[in-house]
Amino acid sequence: MTAKPKTLVDITVLMDALNNDQETGNASSAILALAAKRRIQGFVCASAIDPLHTELARSQGADYARSTIQRICAILAVAPVDAGVIDAAIGLGWRHLDDALTFESARRMGLDYLVTFNGPDFDDPSVTVQAPEEFMQSLEQRP
Repeated sequence: MTAKPKTLVDITVLMDALNNDQETGNASSAILALAAKRRIQGFVCASAIDPLHTELARSQGADYARSTIQRICAILAVAPVDAGVIDAAIGLGWRHLDDALTFESARRMGLDYLVTFNGPDFDDPSVTVQAPEEFMQSLEQRP
């Protein structure tokens, strides 16, 4: 039996899934469904929780934001951000610290994939970075 892929779901993918959850064939929503069914080991970076909550509260209200964060954390494990992750992320010298924190958290946990719409922002080959559609295709090709 092939191990379940350990996959960090970036905030861009989470927002796409939440904003388009009624859309048939949405790859971002499909990834969350796979994590909910435990077909993949899904993770969210701890540093994504606050901006995700802020955006959801702004657009949908505080109650919706809280319940959605609780639902996401029931589906996805939280990949930690500690002093080591912060130091390593800063050391990457990337333009966007949030991307560096996300990447470094995934790398330090030994995750297989980081799924994002911002692939070009993640310039390091030690974790496979894919767009949602590409990730779904790679899963179909797994033995």
